[in-house]
Amino acid sequence: MNTLDSNLALFAWNGVAFQTPKRWELSVNELVKGVSRIVLEDDFGPRLELDWTTPRSHSETERFRKRSLEYIKIIDEKSRSVTPLAALPDEWTAHLYRMSDDSFLATAYMVPPSSDAPFVFFRIHFTKGTPELPETCCRQILKSFSWKSQGQSPWAFYDIHFTLDRCFRLTSTSLLAGQKLLTFEWRLRRLFIWHFSLADYITRDATPAKWCADFLNKFKLLPAPRWTAVDDTTIVATRKKLYFLGQFEEIGRLCYQYKAFCQPLPEQNTIRLVVYNYRSHKDLQKLEQSHFTC
Repeated sequence: MNTLDSNLALFAWNGVAFQTPKRWELSVNELVKGVSRIVLEDDFGPRLELDWTTPRSHSETERFRKRSLEYIKIIDEKSRSVTPLAALPDEWTAHLYRMSDDSFLATAYMVPPSSDAPFVFFRIHFTKGTPELPETCCRQILKSFSWKSQGQSPWAFYDIHFTLDRCFRLTSTSLLAGQKLLTFEWRLRRLFIWHFSLADYITRDATPAKWCADFLNKFKLLPAPRWTAVDDTTIVATRKKLYFLGQFEEIGRLCYQYKAFCQPLPEQNTIRLVVYNYRSHKDLQKLEQSHFTC
């Protein structure tokens, strides 16, 4: 990954990472039938759309490529002019279209160069008044693009930054204004990662750990444990008598143990809360290899 300049920010989500203008923020994220989709927007509206998936065969790769070419053909028919984008990494095919209203639309796709790489399809929008130079911006995004299929992968969006082992598969998100939750799974183990905004306000009457323990005790997806704050950042779980033999979800997953901790992030005025529902002590190695301090 290239070094970021002052006008750019790293965006990283579910294996992909690239640089974008700082004003562009995540507005849509979807995962449908193995295809991931994100949309970034700014004050001018949607600016970047990205779809990616890891094909399971050559025929599946061809299906995604043909689908992308059909979309590109429609854009080509509606545009006033088209310019191929040069000086890009070899795996990229990209074009910049000037539309009838003098806005610009860039399309770019990458056919997987290896079996564990994704098929990637970008659409980048430049309406009248947007400050970015279309060709320069597109090249920056595509040249900075990277993919992680295994090992540690970055996550960077809004003011949230951490790395997580790719063995953890994203299963759901809830990105509310003051409370952002990412839920992951690994071999039936579950990992919850929250980020709470306005940390100075929500902890005015309690330590971060005490506030997080109170929050977890009201969290309906984890009814079996009772949470208690030990110090400013450590939270421990004890089992409620009602669930002495296990709760339905725990029994189905064979996961009866919990590890939780919170991290105050003063620069972002945020609290990060991590809860891991796992089976055995060796499962903790996957969590310990991740980095929640960035």
